[in-house]
Amino acid sequence: MNARVKIDNAALCSIELEQEVLGAALVTNSAFDVIERAVSSDDFSEPLHSQLFETFGKVRDAHGIITPALVIASMGGDASVMVVEGTTLRQYVARIAAAASIPRNVAAYAKQIREFSARRKILAMAETMSMGVQNNQPAADIAGSAIELLDEIATAASAGSTPQVSIRKAGEKAIERMQYGMQNPGKLAGMSWGLKGLDIKTGGLKRGELFILAGRPGMGKTALAICIARATAAAGEPTFLSSLEMGDVSVADRSLADLAYDRRDRIPYYDIANGTLSDAQARRVIEAARLQREWPLQIDPAPGLTVSQIAARARRHKQALERQGRRLGPVIVDHMHIVKPSNRYSGARVNEVGEISAALKGLAKELDVPVIALAQLSRALESRDDKRPTMSDLRDSGTIEQDADAIIFVYREAYYLERSTGANAEQESARVDRLVDVKDQLEAIAAKQRNGPTGTVHLFCDIACNAVRDLGDER
Repeated sequence: MNARVKIDNAALCSIELEQEVLGAALVTNSAFDVIERAVSSDDFSEPLHSQLFETFGKVRDAHGIITPALVIASMGGDASVMVVEGTTLRQYVARIAAAASIPRNVAAYAKQIREFSARRKILAMAETMSMGVQNNQPAADIAGSAIELLDEIATAASAGSTPQVSIRKAGEKAIERMQYGMQNPGKLAGMSWGLKGLDIKTGGLKRGELFILAGRPGMGKTALAICIARATAAAGEPTFLSSLEMGDVSVADRSLADLAYDRRDRIPYYDIANGTLSDAQARRVIEAARLQREWPLQIDPAPGLTVSQIAARARRHKQALERQGRRLGPVIVDHMHIVKPSNRYSGARVNEVGEISAALKGLAKELDVPVIALAQLSRALESRDDKRPTMSDLRDSGTIEQDADAIIFVYREAYYLERSTGANAEQESARVDRLVDVKDQLEAIAAKQRNGPTGTVHLFCDIACNAVRDLGDER
């Protein structure tokens, strides 16, 4: 076994740096706002510095200013109490004020304090992992805890590197986008869904936004998601599909059936899986496989992942693409209700789902990609005569409605008509006639759009072949 590596304490903390940062907040109160955005009290290695940082925040909130006298008063008022060996509280506050860094250095110093803190957390986690191994804990449990911490650190670093933008700069960007749209009529603001109806309704899949495809089982959510993945990848957009519910071969079966689709000679995906095809159909499937061989579609079939684990895998794929000079496109999660929750809200399902949806929104912003997450609706709507989903059907699903930039309900009336019978001959005849009319229709109901109109897009759908098309384009 390898010997433990000795790590220099200088790589883990700097008391002097912490003193300079705290001193800057005392001398120039506006510096505290900069520091507070970068670090928390837990990031300081010295407990007294953590206490001082928390006190600074309380004093600022209560009085609007931070002064040595107010800080001492807030910490009990006894300036002569010894806080470190041979140094009183008054003397220590005066020392950090004298050590204050100049304001323009504060942001960089605070960032370094956070970096030291992250390193200490990583070392502590390494020790915890070592103890877990010694105590014979399951490797998956040890790794899961480590992944959550490491992803938290990576996410914080990414968020910290996102620059603030003035309204002037943001306005200039808005004008540039407007002018681009005027000069390129019909050009989408985002990536194409691969379906003109959804492109027109939404303006495409925009980076940094969370799109929810929600519906009851059997409505075609996964079929639509795989069609979208196929279309974006075929258009050259590197696509990442986290398939928590379905294996990679099953995804491939559906993608092949979709790509090889011909309404005159249908090939259901279960026929591909079972090999019950004619020679001519087999040749079509093999040709479809050849066409999609080079598509930039990455399938992650691992089940039982947390959002942190999904984020870490997507982030690694994004970094690998960037080394090739390419940019990650849509991230698709099938589906969010089987994402493994953290232990924070253990058993409180509404809060668990809310945490997952908020994390997926954060992932979209962090990676600057469209995130498409599938979501199940409760069976409560099954008791209604009109089973089309509405926003009220999301009320018990955490903060999905709040977090999502767009919510699209997926609904197939044929699913319910096929599973019912008329109460009498007249109603049965009406049911059959209606089923003929809507047998291959899917409604994509845009119930919420933060940046666009709501309404319904009618699509063609052959669910057995995983084929979703614009109406009139059913080949």
